[in-house]
Amino acid sequence: MTSLPLPASDGPAVLIDPDRLLAAIPGLLGFIPERSLVLLAFEEPATLIASMRQDLGFTDTGRPDTAMRAQLRELGEIVAGFGAAGVVAVVVDDRFDRGDAAAELVRYGAVFRAVEGRFGEAGGVCAGFVIGELSAGAEWFTAWEPYRRAGRHHPPAPLRGPIAASGRLSDPLLSPVALERAVYGGRPVLSRRSDLIALLDPRPHCDDRRCVPVVPVLPPGPPGEDDAQRVRLVLEAVGRGADASMSCGRVNRLAEALCSVHTRDVLLALALTDLRDRAEHLWLRLARSLRGRPGAAAATLLGHSHYLAGEGAFASIAIERALDLDPEYHLAQLLDSALIHGLRPAGLGDVVDYSFDLAGALGLTLPPRTRRPAG
Repeated sequence: MTSLPLPASDGPAVLIDPDRLLAAIPGLLGFIPERSLVLLAFEEPATLIASMRQDLGFTDTGRPDTAMRAQLRELGEIVAGFGAAGVVAVVVDDRFDRGDAAAELVRYGAVFRAVEGRFGEAGGVCAGFVIGELSAGAEWFTAWEPYRRAGRHHPPAPLRGPIAASGRLSDPLLSPVALERAVYGGRPVLSRRSDLIALLDPRPHCDDRRCVPVVPVLPPGPPGEDDAQRVRLVLEAVGRGADASMSCGRVNRLAEALCSVHTRDVLLALALTDLRDRAEHLWLRLARSLRGRPGAAAATLLGHSHYLAGEGAFASIAIERALDLDPEYHLAQLLDSALIHGLRPAGLGDVVDYSFDLAGALGLTLPPRTRRPAG
């Protein structure tokens, strides 16, 4: 959960400027959304409990299409289960014609009505905004204020006061959320969602152009000393850094290690240690360069780590990569289902507990747990 520094007012005298909330969106998502509906769900008084994005999809008559409505229904059920007190809806669309803003805002009203209909059990829509792009100086407009029709002075959480009709956006890349993400988390905001996908573009198997990639198959069996050796091999690679040169043989040995579900289960624990960032870099490299089950294991480790960090957008992309490489990979299927049904990262805590327990049973000493799941 994140407490955003939102302004508050006890009466109608002071206009609320939502700039800090709007500028925080790229930092919350990890990328700058385009042609998107962004939904931010809050607890009282101003604690963010979920940030969601979906594509804008319209029918020929300008209404939200069937796919968009179906996704809104699913998201509404998930957020209602979180105990949300209100939702802020933001339309980001470069097709927005600022020259005819009044007519355009009426057109986007169909989107906000659809959100209102699906999020009634989650406190309803506090306010809706429209902006052409989330960049410094872009003009935003307040397009949906249902509380006014109810005769109230201000909307429900998190905005406490009448909202300004329009304004100019400050630089999202300099927002406190984006700076904290980059400086303390080492995760800069990417330009667009496609940049997240491009991070997983395939790359050569290793540094040897004459290499012979191997997709090993390990017979199932109980955890044992072989798994302990495999974990040590991977931890050595994590320590060396993902940018270190890797021979074909080394990559193939790592592929074999990741084929063991017991080895993989131990490695899941690294997501909550100080080795998280180094491990993620290795998972990313291997998810791009390996095929079949080893590549699916690496992509699943990557998705699991980002899931625990509360970075659902990249987690979902990594899990998609895992299922592309091996549609039957069971852990990827489970994480995909958890993402779809809105399981909070803290709900994966039992998985990590098992990882540390298994490491102990194998005689391994992992780095201490120094991080907590997001939320």
